[in-house]
Amino acid sequence: MAKILKKILPLHPFYKNSMEANKPESTSNIPPEEKNRENRLLIIVIFILAILLLLLGWQYWKQKQTTIIIQQTAIAKTDSVTADLINLQGQYASLKTSDQKMQAILNSKKDTITLLMQQAEKYKNDPYIIARLKKETETLREIMKSYVVTIDSLNTLNQKLTVERNVAVESLKVEKGKSVKLNQEKSQLQNMVQTGSMLAATNIKAEGVFYRFGKKEVTTEKAKKVEKVKVSFTITANRIAKAGNKNIYIRVITPDGKELSKTGDESSIFSFEGSKGYYDAEQGIDYANGEISLVVYCESTSGFIPGSYIIKLYESGGEMGEYTLTFK
Repeated sequence: MAKILKKILPLHPFYKNSMEANKPESTSNIPPEEKNRENRLLIIVIFILAILLLLLGWQYWKQKQTTIIIQQTAIAKTDSVTADLINLQGQYASLKTSDQKMQAILNSKKDTITLLMQQAEKYKNDPYIIARLKKETETLREIMKSYVVTIDSLNTLNQKLTVERNVAVESLKVEKGKSVKLNQEKSQLQNMVQTGSMLAATNIKAEGVFYRFGKKEVTTEKAKKVEKVKVSFTITANRIAKAGNKNIYIRVITPDGKELSKTGDESSIFSFEGSKGYYDAEQGIDYANGEISLVVYCESTSGFIPGSYIIKLYESGGEMGEYTLTFK
């Protein structure tokens, strides 16, 4: 205050007069009454200025207190808005739905809440922005209430659909089980029919032969003399088998595990029981569901060796029978 008085008082005319009156050279020229009157005026001015300074100081202090209160109120509102946003974010996070579109909307709202929280922290001393954020928070809360109703409806619908789906799945399982059982029974019947319709061979006999003087057929058990293997058998009658032209294949497995083949190339390959192999002889017949007796000759381009030969008969990929022949 002293500094202010020092700046203001020199500007007042009474103060100037007083200062001039205090100069040594002019003191004797001013009457005592005039000097006293001026001193009294100066004191009054100083008193008035002091009152004004006190009043201004009080108003400054009051304004400062008001500002502090406003700032404290703004901070309190900011804290309240932030707390509301945190609570609201938790509520949005608790909302779960299997609907992708609705879940995308919820994620968008959660991002909005995060942005509002950042703004609340940045503008925590701005009452206007805090008031706007509070209003937006309330709007988001009202929107959330409508989402809760929508999600509850969707969940109820999903539960109903789930129950209906489970019932349909169970019904489908039952029907599928019936279908599988019927297919199994059908397959069994087809296998029985297929098995029953396959041709079978009986009285299978195989022996080694050579030709004396190139004409007379002579049987032998000596491998070095054998020229051909004579296979004889009888195809049994089968009333459920399909009649018509059929091919009988004879497969010969040597003692060393090889297969005899007349040609040795792919023309002698046939399919049987899911596999492929070489046949050594083939005989075509016209089957009329009756019994047929056949004789078929097998040959070897490299001759025969001592040991046991396994001879198998096939028709339509199914085995008709087999015979083991041993040469010395």
